[in-house]
Amino acid sequence: MKTGIFGGTFDPIHNGHLFSAEAIKKILDFDRIIFIPTGEPPHKVARRVTSACDRFEMVCAAIQGIEGFEVSDIEIKRKSYTYTYDTLMELKENAEPGEEFSMIIGADTLADIFNWHRSQDVFKLCSFVAMKRPGSDEVQFRENMRRAAEAGAKVYTAEIPQYDVSSTIIRQAIAKGEDVSVYIPYKVKEYIEKKNLYISRDMTYSEICEDLQRLLSVKRFTHSMGVAEESVRLAKIYGADVEKCKLAGILHDCAKELTAKQYVWMGFEGNCDKDYEGENVLLHALAGAVLAKERYGVCDEEILEAIRCHITGKPEMGLVAQIVFLADYTEKGREGTFYESVREKADKGLLYEAMLEECDNTLIYNLKKEKLLICVQTVKTRNWLVSISKQERK
Repeated sequence: MKTGIFGGTFDPIHNGHLFSAEAIKKILDFDRIIFIPTGEPPHKVARRVTSACDRFEMVCAAIQGIEGFEVSDIEIKRKSYTYTYDTLMELKENAEPGEEFSMIIGADTLADIFNWHRSQDVFKLCSFVAMKRPGSDEVQFRENMRRAAEAGAKVYTAEIPQYDVSSTIIRQAIAKGEDVSVYIPYKVKEYIEKKNLYISRDMTYSEICEDLQRLLSVKRFTHSMGVAEESVRLAKIYGADVEKCKLAGILHDCAKELTAKQYVWMGFEGNCDKDYEGENVLLHALAGAVLAKERYGVCDEEILEAIRCHITGKPEMGLVAQIVFLADYTEKGREGTFYESVREKADKGLLYEAMLEECDNTLIYNLKKEKLLICVQTVKTRNWLVSISKQERK
């Protein structure tokens, strides 16, 4: 049996997906095509992806009644990130004797299969079908084919006419209230309307918390909840916007546990601060602001600033950023004399002195660590606080 595997986010599935699958099934004489919606796609962490259940149901609706088309929930059942290697291993365990699997990919994806998780093992488990569109770069395509062959991947080519639509265009059109009937099967359109999918709206705080629980470990999420609570408490003391502080607090570490590849997919490579040459310990703050904006729809610059500078602070940072910078240090999960001393100053209304002591403690800690470099931004924040705290005492 020859089986084609058509994986994707399918957010939503559209006529272009179905047209391509039908063409490939005919060209390569596949016995069946299995559509496999991704669970939590690691490369799309910066975007809010529609729930796996809804995407699965839309695929079911789209392929209903089409001979040789099947759908599998193999990936959406996984609670962790989804990788092709794991999917293939599971399919192999339940395969018929002699069943051959071919992974259907776009021609542009061909250039990236070398970076897939356990790519060499994937090459041994399946072949590939590269969908080649009219007008694609022939030279680059041949180079990618050559590299794939050298790496041990077996790749077939399928010439597929261009279907000028994408899931992104469809989502954007629905958000604007435009008719997308020409792009998607009628039953998919019905499902989208029934569930009110892709309608532009802000996520609630509860929805953000629910999503963060999937991104973060229990320990990290507990810390984030603690920072949010402490941010609210401090905001009330210092007259800051409570809701902004709460949201910045819960999101401050949202990118803390992303993988190195996910940082690259988000556009971050190398050190995030030219004045800091150590490990990328600051990277999650910058990436967190991007994640807050792209995944959670946060556009308020005060909140984004608070996320960006919650580790080191920065001179002239706003009140929301000051609150979160301090709350990250004084949340109830932090135990020890250093933390208690800073909390005491904060509770007395000495905001700048509390932050100054936080900076001093951080610098002293780093200085005691052998060969641990000091972030210049922390020094700049500390110097700014020295000058401004004098005014606080007057």
